[in-house]
Amino acid sequence: MAKTIKIVLIEQAFLLAAGLEALVGELHGVFVEQVYHGSEHSLTDKVLGHKPDMIIINPHAIENQLLSVIKTFQQEPDIKLVGLLSTKVPDNIKSRFTHYLNRDEGKFDLLEGLKKIIGNSLEKPAKKNRILSNREIELLKQVCLGNTNQEIADKLFLSVHTVMTHRKNITKKLGIKTVSGLTVYALMNNLVDIREVENRG
Repeated sequence: MAKTIKIVLIEQAFLLAAGLEALVGELHGVFVEQVYHGSEHSLTDKVLGHKPDMIIINPHAIENQLLSVIKTFQQEPDIKLVGLLSTKVPDNIKSRFTHYLNRDEGKFDLLEGLKKIIGNSLEKPAKKNRILSNREIELLKQVCLGNTNQEIADKLFLSVHTVMTHRKNITKKLGIKTVSGLTVYALMNNLVDIREVENRG
């Protein structure tokens, strides 16, 4: 049975990080667990603490500690290390990564690149609720229970920024902007129990 793929992203540019999160959200069973900017203290410990299946790194985000960070991550054989590279990145940097994505490519090529890297472990979408990823469904449940962005972030071990990005993706995919509308959707699709909703707050 295919498992859910957990990704940690190291990217300093807000728009690039948000764009990649949205892109990953289109793959069923794949989600970005956390985004780091690269300047965090004890970065490698924090990243590995999430036990990710994949780490995507923009080398520019960790320029001053690139070699040591990559060396640490390479000691984890079960984690796929992916470089988020531009076409101008030197070969000596590109060669540090087993896999890489060209950030200058279009949406389709990036998605295909991700699928190839993930390989056969990519989860097949279920017939029900296939429009949302597993992580989005998990987050939607928390929204329906009346939790704030901060409360959701704490419960799911995410940053508030990641929670907000997921909520935007959910709204965009479903075309539903209100919490009440999202709650109705979740109830109709058996994602939450009516008793939980009635007892919220």
